[in-house]
Amino acid sequence: MVLLVHCHSQIGSIQDWLGVLSLEDTPKILAFSPASDTIDVNPETKISVLFSHPMSIQSCVSAFSLEPQVRGSFETNDLSLKFIPKTELPSGGYIIRITKQCEDKNGKDLDRVYTVPFRVGEKEIPKSPELETLLVLTGTETECLAGGNSTDIKLGEVDSVCSGIPGPPPFFVRFTKPMNQTEIELGLRMEPSLSYRLEWDNTSQFRILPDTILTPETRYHIVFPKGIHADDGAELEETIRMNFLVGPDLSDPEVIGFGLESQNCGLGTQEIGSITGARWDSNFCFWSRGLPILNPNFYQFRGGDDGSGISGSPLACADVNTDNFKIFFNQFMDTTSVIGASKLSKISPPSTNIRLSTWVWSHCQTTFPFGCKELTYSYAESEASCNGTLFGNIGTGGDFNLQTSALSPNYYPYYEFRLEPEAKSISGKRMKVGFTIQVEAK
Repeated sequence: MVLLVHCHSQIGSIQDWLGVLSLEDTPKILAFSPASDTIDVNPETKISVLFSHPMSIQSCVSAFSLEPQVRGSFETNDLSLKFIPKTELPSGGYIIRITKQCEDKNGKDLDRVYTVPFRVGEKEIPKSPELETLLVLTGTETECLAGGNSTDIKLGEVDSVCSGIPGPPPFFVRFTKPMNQTEIELGLRMEPSLSYRLEWDNTSQFRILPDTILTPETRYHIVFPKGIHADDGAELEETIRMNFLVGPDLSDPEVIGFGLESQNCGLGTQEIGSITGARWDSNFCFWSRGLPILNPNFYQFRGGDDGSGISGSPLACADVNTDNFKIFFNQFMDTTSVIGASKLSKISPPSTNIRLSTWVWSHCQTTFPFGCKELTYSYAESEASCNGTLFGNIGTGGDFNLQTSALSPNYYPYYEFRLEPEAKSISGKRMKVGFTIQVEAK
């Protein structure tokens, strides 16, 4: 019996044909693929022939023909022949023919001429890909700073896109089928020009991540040019051009109030300042937005140190809130930049060494992008009596107060609080101008 070694899957396995082969003298063809009179054959088909005897296979290659003629190559062994067309077969009728010139190893011809007709069907043309979704982030300033609202610009005109959320706002894109990623990355355009990168979720959807925030009150266009291919070979039939309008610029961060912790002064409680000034025991702030900033003697605080401190003792070291300054903002602020931009100094002689001991933020967001609107500072001063001439330490419970001021003469001493314009909001915008106010210790 003859052993088959390279059977085509469409014409059966070796086991299928073991019982068919015999030792008859005349060689025969046992099977064709495609089979005779098959219709709707795949245009990418390969033609396979299985023989009953080991053949002089080159004679069978010479005896093989396909009408109409098609260029291609052969894969062979002693028992089979496979013709692989160079290109897909156009739809229409074809005839495989193998003449008696095909002979076995002993020189015996095939038992007859074989003619096998089949028909190639129309190739299914994949549907052109379409843009299914293009989401942008929209909203008011407050909504944008909280992350914005996802809006599909395919559904209609969009004119309130966030310029930042904070930071550059991403765009979400989804096509109806998997796309050629390289062609998308090379073909995608942003107008006006904007640098960006793409982050793919899968081959049909991705995010456009701009490197900078968007220019306010500017119309942007996102363009996918005609001819970009899907993974199945289909291409965009028309250029896709979507546009949106960025909303107004985010407002500038600014200080809207300044006072003391002892004044019960805070956002949502009593952040209003006074046109006539205030003391540490007033029920309103020193200053609020819309008021003029007065001379320092109109804003009086009391140093928290009472003068009783000595070296190595916790006396006069506990925090007292009559010298804890509070500042309020119109926006959620970047906490690190605000602390770095804050400075308290003594402007009446003699000079002194003042350090920020601790601080407390309030009115904060607990979700991204976080940030806070109210800050309380606690400063320590080297001239305060806590721990003698040295700053407090762990053994004395720390040092949180400015020097005693209960017996200070009028108009002395003066301190200056300064917030540099490097302070920025969570949107990344810096203050246009810094904030400075002078106060008197009394």
